[in-house]
Amino acid sequence: MRSPESQGLRAALLCFVAAAAGALGSPPAAASLVASDGYLSRRLEVMVYPADKEFETSARGLTLEREISLFEGYLWRYSLRHLSVEAHLNVVHRPLGGDEFRDYGDQFGYLLDRSPQVEKDLHDLGLAPGSLMLIYDPPADRPARLAGRTFFEGSHSSIPLRETYFQEDGFFRPLHLVMAHEYLHQIDLAFSRLGRPWEFLDPDGAGLPDYPSCIDPGGGDLSLRTLLQYNKDCQPVPWELLAPVYGIWVPR
Repeated sequence: MRSPESQGLRAALLCFVAAAAGALGSPPAAASLVASDGYLSRRLEVMVYPADKEFETSARGLTLEREISLFEGYLWRYSLRHLSVEAHLNVVHRPLGGDEFRDYGDQFGYLLDRSPQVEKDLHDLGLAPGSLMLIYDPPADRPARLAGRTFFEGSHSSIPLRETYFQEDGFFRPLHLVMAHEYLHQIDLAFSRLGRPWEFLDPDGAGLPDYPSCIDPGGGDLSLRTLLQYNKDCQPVPWELLAPVYGIWVPR
């Protein structure tokens, strides 16, 4: 153990060295170990295929706009201002063909895929999205029994609209949380493609025994909040690693 006199002398010497380094325009060596603060900025195209022609001005359309805003705010807030997703709403009025859906059998039903017709819609709008979310009214002959699904082949998510999403109070899983859940699958895929799957955890696994204690096991909203903050080692999610491939890192 050092004496108080030697500790004081050492502290004074360290202050002198740090000041000298600053005067020379070089930061202290320890500063290079501290990650720069900032946030990842990412654009998301939301393609909406409603069944009603007056959707944009209807109560359903206004509710969808609100839920998209809540979705953006949710990711920003619970990532502790490290993930900024700018969602662009595109409403397309056309019938959905039966061949545009992926069949998951009687248990899970159908989900809209990134079909050639969807690709044409994107092309006609001048869009080439890296992140894509398809939201739609399912045709009667293509029932959906899943809240949503993310297709890892195309890095896009598909969410069928349900009447429960347009209820006011009391619904435990509003649309913006379903959107957040599916978008977290896209983030999980992005980290996996970097060869760092431990940096972001699959939202479907929250509550399993092998998940770390920092991830709330309660499921739903509780788990999503912590998944946006911690990796498998309960360290902060290194969002900056996703730039520039999956967004722009904006220093603060």
